[in-house]
Formats: sequence, structure tokens, C-alpha cells
Amino acid sequence: MKTHLLSIIALFLFAPLCAQEESEEKIIQVEIVKNSSFEAADTFGNNELRVNFLDLLLFPAFHGYYERIIDENSSYGTGLFVNFGESLSSDVVQRRFAISPYYRMYFLNRRDYGTKGVFVEAFSSFATSKDNDSSDYDELTDSYIERDNIFRVSIGVTFGRKWISRSGYTYEPFVGFGRYLDNQGSNGSNPEAHFRFGLSIGKRY
Repeated sequence: MKTHLLSIIALFLFAPLCAQEESEEKIIQVEIVKNSSFEAADTFGNNELRVNFLDLLLFPAFHGYYERIIDENSSYGTGLFVNFGESLSSDVVQRRFAISPYYRMYFLNRRDYGTKGVFVEAFSSFATSKDNDSSDYDELTDSYIERDNIFRVSIGVTFGRKWISRSGYTYEPFVGFGRYLDNQGSNGSNPEAHFRFGLSIGKRY
């Protein structure tokens, strides 16, 4: 009788402890799974190279980007644009060469690898462009002076969204608007603003 009574008491004493140990083991397992899902992010590194393939099809032109990751919500970088073709329209300034440093802020990127999702980008552009007012009249020489290229500086904002594959490849559509800071567009057909748009594919490393 005493043996059965001691067994019952031991059962009541140790049952809650066993249940507590099982619950703690489950919590530990959940934490391990959660942390392991982000291990692949470190293998990608903090650098990224991209090419805007839309410019290759339209001009053709090369438009490449380098991006340096600061943290999961921000980055900075620069773009390089070289135009090999002719302007699509005489009413559009033909940008020949441009360097565009930028700074980005990412949103809606709480999952996966960070620095992905919707982004807002502030940029500046230092460009040489073909002048639509291709000639000026010089009263001293009584002739027209050809103006092939002009230097233009602008600032603007770009909006877009980035996706990243598990292999580190990136894809992003974007659209932006820039305002020239010079007075080249005050007279003639040179615009006072320019648009940016494209479809970029790249690799993070």
C-alpha cells in the first residue's frame, strides 16, 4: 500500500517538471529554425552589380550600377551611363555620358535577406548631353557656332522594387524624375527635367 502511495506522489511531483522540460525544448527548436533561415544572407556579401537591359534595347546604351549595402534598410552606390546610339527624337536631349551617385532606403523587407522590397532613391547626375540647339549665331564672325555637347547637373528621386533570389540574383523595375540645376533649359528646346526608368538584373556578392 505504501509503495503505491509513494508512486502516486512521485507521479504528481515529476509530471509538471517533465511537461516544462518538453515545452522548453520546443521553444529552443523554434529559435534555432528562425535563426538558421538568415544564414544564407551573409554569403551574399555587401556588394551588388546590375545592368539596365532596357537601355540596351532602346538606344543602345550601357547603364550599369554598383550598390554597397549599409544595412538591411539602406545602401549607396553609383550608376554609369554610356550612350552608343542616336536620340530617338529630336525633342529629347541625347545624354551621351553620365555618372549618377545615389542613396537608397528600403521598405517592406522584413523577410529573407534585407535590402529588398520597395525602395526610394535620392540621386544626383553629372552628364554630358547633345544640345538640341545645335548651333548659335556669332555676330562677330557672322556665322553659326556648332555646340555638340553640354554639361548638365541634376538631382532627383527614383522609386522601384527589388527582388532577390536564393542564389543572390536581383531584379528590379524602377522609375524616376530628375531636375536640372543649370539654366540650359531656360531657352531653346533643351528640357529642364529628365526621366529615368528601366529593368535591371544583377548579382549580389
